[in-house]
Amino acid sequence: MVKLIQHIPTNVITGFLGVGKTTAILHLLKHKPATERWAVLVNEFGKIGIDGLILQQDGVSIKEIPGGCMCCAAGVSVQVGINTLLANARPDRLLIEPTGIGHPKQIIKQLSLPPFDKVLDMRACITLIDPRHLQESRYYENEYYKEQLEIADVLVANKIDQCDDTDRTAFERLLDARHPAASGSVEQGQLDPAWLDLPHQHHSAASLLQARQQLSSQDESVILALDEGETCRWEENQAGEFVSCGWLFRDDLVFDKQAILTLFSAMNAERIKAALHTDQGDYIVNTNPDGVNTRLKENLAQNRIEIIMQGDPDWDKVEEALLACLI
Repeated sequence: MVKLIQHIPTNVITGFLGVGKTTAILHLLKHKPATERWAVLVNEFGKIGIDGLILQQDGVSIKEIPGGCMCCAAGVSVQVGINTLLANARPDRLLIEPTGIGHPKQIIKQLSLPPFDKVLDMRACITLIDPRHLQESRYYENEYYKEQLEIADVLVANKIDQCDDTDRTAFERLLDARHPAASGSVEQGQLDPAWLDLPHQHHSAASLLQARQQLSSQDESVILALDEGETCRWEENQAGEFVSCGWLFRDDLVFDKQAILTLFSAMNAERIKAALHTDQGDYIVNTNPDGVNTRLKENLAQNRIEIIMQGDPDWDKVEEALLACLI
């Protein structure tokens, strides 16, 4: 007899672009009890999807929903994705990583209602912030950012090693104003696994941003594939002032590692993530304003690049620059 899937401990790990959510989840996965199966549902703003490749490891099932905020009420793909993930993985814990440009309150509400209320046991929502952003209006006035703070059961200052005394004081003031159930200051996403089992407090206030998007949101998940003879293909996505473009390149192409990293460093981008075959091996590349990080990743199946910027980038010129980095 197949055992019913019910009361699976579930956590939402949220935070703004570049704060280190994926690194934090990798840290948690390293502390997964050997006897447990875990699953991760990850949503990216871009339509290509790279975080799933980053998170892949033994004993963990990954489901990606690329192409926008999975928190929208019309996101039928979210319900299908969760059901498929749970049925196939039958996990002992589920971690959910919404896009950094999104409003996670609605997905938490969805997952606390039938039919998921009997299947999932919502635990603490963990919100990561970079304390250096607390001094910048582009962050603390942003609706996404404010909602991520509002729903935090655990509020974590990540990258604390890169903060000065002013940043740390700003974080202390934030804690005094928000009063989360738990808090901490960490480096490199080193979350305390014990935070996962803290309870989730329900937040009833509605998101103004979510209410606007409900009217027009659609399921826009895209699975890109190249036609015969195509070198690459790209898909664009936009939310407010942020715009992303993701490329899928032919899997037999090889990039000059130094050339592509130099290009990424020169771009005025909010985030760049890539999974690439290079002349020095297969690499996962992750860039933010703090710099460019690379990690060897054996046997990557595809070449993928995702770039998030503000304004109105000339993606044709960006593509020309990317193609010039091919060997």
